[in-house]
Amino acid sequence: MTSASASYRFELGRFEILVVKDGAGGRRPLSDLVEDVPEDLIERDIFMEGGLMVVDTPDARFLIDAGNGPNRWPRTHAAETAFEEEGIPPESIDTVLLTHGDPDHISGLLTRDGTLVYPNAHYVLHIDLWRALNSDPSAGLYFAAQEDFVHQLAARIEGRSTLIEAEREVWPGIRAIPARGHRIGHTVYRLDSEDNVLFHIGDAAFDPLFLERPELVIPAEYKPAQASATRAVIARRALTENALIVGSHFEVANVGRLERATGDETYRWIPWGPR
Repeated sequence: MTSASASYRFELGRFEILVVKDGAGGRRPLSDLVEDVPEDLIERDIFMEGGLMVVDTPDARFLIDAGNGPNRWPRTHAAETAFEEEGIPPESIDTVLLTHGDPDHISGLLTRDGTLVYPNAHYVLHIDLWRALNSDPSAGLYFAAQEDFVHQLAARIEGRSTLIEAEREVWPGIRAIPARGHRIGHTVYRLDSEDNVLFHIGDAAFDPLFLERPELVIPAEYKPAQASATRAVIARRALTENALIVGSHFEVANVGRLERATGDETYRWIPWGPR
């Protein structure tokens, strides 16, 4: 783990994984996000800085999301520094896997002059996200301040994108899985190498707490009840498959698994690797 760029590298079978936090981390009270916080969680806070992940397979290099980027100035954007330290030139990214269209996930796809940061990449995204990128702001499918950016991005990646509608394999060992509720077209990615499984869950859960307690409701999500139900599905599947989990907003080295706690839908987060 590199402290200067807050990056963390590990192996998943034959896949090499690099998690990067896109700027300085911070913590927020759970009550900032959740309505009707249970009494046992009143004092709880969570880590909230976003991030991105590079996946090196034996044959290709993938990037999951792209962080804040220069277009969100003055928001910090540490990806370029981390990639330079790790010897990852932008031209080496073969495919960008998008979880959803919030600014801290897609703003790093374009330079300030509107060119593609990853010029050789193909893009994978849900068809509903593609439609949102091309929609009128009055539809409310992205933040109003994103209008110029998302339409510019759509024009740049048109003709070089794979649009998914249902769960499917997008590369040997990599599956895209619709995970509805947090934002329009939200997608998680399942990696499997030599029977080692990892789910990158995007913003389906901001913190492992939301997998331990999937019933927690976040009113600011696109469809809060659906998002809560999706978290429960992800938790059950990850538990069944004994899968590692990475979340976009988890602390950089907070890779872990779930185990069953008390109750049918209650889980306990078990960190994996160095913290």
